Amino acid sequence: MHPSPAERTASAGLRDRKKLKTRDALCHAALDLFGSRGFEGATLDDIAAAADVSKRTVLRYFTGKQDILLAVFREMAALTVRELERRPAEEAPLTALREATRHALCEVGRALPEYRGTPTCLAVLQLVATTPGMLVSLHHVLLVHQDAPAKILAARERIEDPADPRPQLLVSVHAVAMTVAVRSWQASGAHDLDTILDTVDMCLDNLSSAIAGRWSVAAPA
Repeated sequence: MHPSPAERTASAGLRDRKKLKTRDALCHAALDLFGSRGFEGATLDDIAAAADVSKRTVLRYFTGKQDILLAVFREMAALTVRELERRPAEEAPLTALREATRHALCEVGRALPEYRGTPTCLAVLQLVATTPGMLVSLHHVLLVHQDAPAKILAARERIEDPADPRPQLLVSVHAVAMTVAVRSWQASGAHDLDTILDTVDMCLDNLSSAIAGRWSVAAPA
């Protein structure tokens, strides 16, 4: 006797929940080990053992340790694109992009499980900011996912010339601002989502003066 459509749906839902539970367990095990041993000191075998699964299971979900740590930012990039498509047409490109990013970070912070009383995304941000080389990897992830938002921004502004650099330039500069914001947030000693959102805004607010202005109050005219 074949299962009914309802039974197949329920079975698929159960599999998805089990996969999500395993993925969360792997992320938490990795965070524990990265926190206690450092990123370099923890191995995939260690993570598998801590989560009570095989190394093969870990590799079904992630390509490696860095992939585990940066998975949250790939999810955030996808949410940013989804939200950018919904932003009001009257918003300027930078406003639309920064609001979409803010929404995505809030959504990731709410959707992911708590890690020791802190949203998992914030624990990951702390690790990324304090692990040598990981900020470069974060910046790479942000740049890899820049084509989709750039295309959406170009369409919003009715830019048809593929050689127009502004959409890619804005998304690239925004990625740099995000990376700087993470480093500034960590250096400030803050540990909350509101502060990192404010720090991102501060970095974006200073883009214009950083690029085109003079920085010294006493700078000659």
